[in-house]
Amino acid sequence: MHLGIIPDGNRRYASDKELSKREAYEQSKEVLKNIFEDLDDYPVEIEEVTLYLLSEENLDRSKTELRMLFKLLDSHIEPVVEEFGESDFSFNLATTKPSALPSNIVERLESLENRFSEGEKTLNLLISYSGKKDIVKAANSVDSKSVDIESLEDELQVKNDIDFVIRTGRNPSRECISGFALWNASYAEYYHLKKNFPEVEKDDIDGALEHFKDLRRNKGE
Repeated sequence: MHLGIIPDGNRRYASDKELSKREAYEQSKEVLKNIFEDLDDYPVEIEEVTLYLLSEENLDRSKTELRMLFKLLDSHIEPVVEEFGESDFSFNLATTKPSALPSNIVERLESLENRFSEGEKTLNLLISYSGKKDIVKAANSVDSKSVDIESLEDELQVKNDIDFVIRTGRNPSRECISGFALWNASYAEYYHLKKNFPEVEKDDIDGALEHFKDLRRNKGE
């Protein structure tokens, strides 16, 4: 199955716990490592993961917060990706506005793409990303006067359909997908885990995947 994750609630967690945003994001990094240490232990086989790390809209945050995020990304993304690499995952960077990222971040992420390119499974990292713009860019890249589903999908940065999307956050009234990989998630089941992301434990993901396993999935049929 292809799992999508929207890790929301970092800033809310920092506020609730009277922590700095940096401390909250540091905890989120540990959550990611813990979640993906033993991917084979989950109740369904996970063949692909799409992680929504930073939307294009997030780039409107303060310069101070963005500098902190980019610094954390520069120092922490490699250990997280290595957890996937140990599980036979290839790494795929998906970005619709790479010019908004510091050059050292882009170079590090591209280096990880080259380093982890042989795995049978896939980790897609969405950073400086917009689902709408991904579709527009794909449509403009098709070398044809008419666009069909297959030709457009070939040009998307995330290639495969997403089966299940988990969104975190202690804000039960917020159920949006925030510009996630819209095309790929068009028939995905959706699960709102009512915890801010730094609070999430492996058992929470287990429970969500057990829920998915029990669902009857008709894809509109």
